[in-house]
Amino acid sequence: MQSHLNRLVKRSVRLEKNNIIFVNKIPAECFNTISDKLCIVLPYDFVEINKIASYTGFPTMQFFDFYADDLDNINGIIKNNLELRKEFAYYSNSKSDMSHILVLSDDDGGSVFMITQDSPEKPTPIIWCDAGDMYHYSINGVFPHSHDEWPSFTDFFEYLVQKEEEELLEKQ
Repeated sequence: MQSHLNRLVKRSVRLEKNNIIFVNKIPAECFNTISDKLCIVLPYDFVEINKIASYTGFPTMQFFDFYADDLDNINGIIKNNLELRKEFAYYSNSKSDMSHILVLSDDDGGSVFMITQDSPEKPTPIIWCDAGDMYHYSINGVFPHSHDEWPSFTDFFEYLVQKEEEELLEKQ
């Protein structure tokens, strides 16, 4: 698994060298802060990839807001996740359970989130869905409509890298 992660990160760094993306590293101490404040276990692949290359710079994925180059941004991410939890609980009469979810991006049109597990070795599905479907999932544990899903953060990151590589080939 580690060799696959290394190859994937090298591919993203190559994109940066071609001025396609801006590779942003997340400081290691930030992961403990996220885990502690949100009471979740971050998956190994998410931590390892984001220590080297964050996916926020991918041009075709501009709405991503998981930008964490310092503790201030980490605190903003934590605040946004806690506010979403609170909002979902309020509107669902406390039926919403987002305690195991890390929202990577949320805007009026869609949400990208990770369903965290109890161990960093377990794959954590990444879901990209309509914002309303995320709300429905947080209450019912199922999605009312089709959505994009990757079995792990590695798979999701590979998807982003591949999209950018395709974009680069089209420009050449």
